[in-house]
Amino acid sequence: MRALIVVAAVFSGACAKPEPLAVLPEFAMTAVSARGTADFGRKDLLGKVWIADFIFTHCAGPCPLLSARLSALGERLPATVGLLSVGVDSEGDTPERLRAYAKRYGARPERWVFLRGTPAQTYHLLYAGFRLPLSVDPTATEEQRAEHSTRFVLVDKDGAIRGYYDGLSDADNAALARDARRLLEVGS
Repeated sequence: MRALIVVAAVFSGACAKPEPLAVLPEFAMTAVSARGTADFGRKDLLGKVWIADFIFTHCAGPCPLLSARLSALGERLPATVGLLSVGVDSEGDTPERLRAYAKRYGARPERWVFLRGTPAQTYHLLYAGFRLPLSVDPTATEEQRAEHSTRFVLVDKDGAIRGYYDGLSDADNAALARDARRLLEVGS
């Protein structure tokens, strides 16, 4: 009897739409592209599935690999999935550096958004929004100034977080691509 209850619970849970892990709050940052800069906030995420990551342009650690993997995900997924890279070093991630960084990874501005903000805006988005850690040491060398998550975050059309994935893991990247496609099919 106990096994039957467990099986019934599993099947009923599989049919229900899972609750989001978190909902992104209102935020205000600047989107940087080859076309210039523009205000960007939560409202700009709505209506589209997004994959977000966190980088800084002069990173000597995992950022180049994360950006290459995000670019590869973008090639594998429909163009209706947006890519969002949040620059975590407000001082070093200047618009010029973000533009050069985007160009290095072949970012198409209509799809891949690079955000920058003040330290307060960036911390707010990471902590209150994505619920991920960030530590910036302004006294460290540029290449080692920031410590941040290497997670990719899947955001649905309602601005809700649907999953966290290890950006350095092939298996997690495959799961992320699968889950992003599912979100497109169900509409979030």
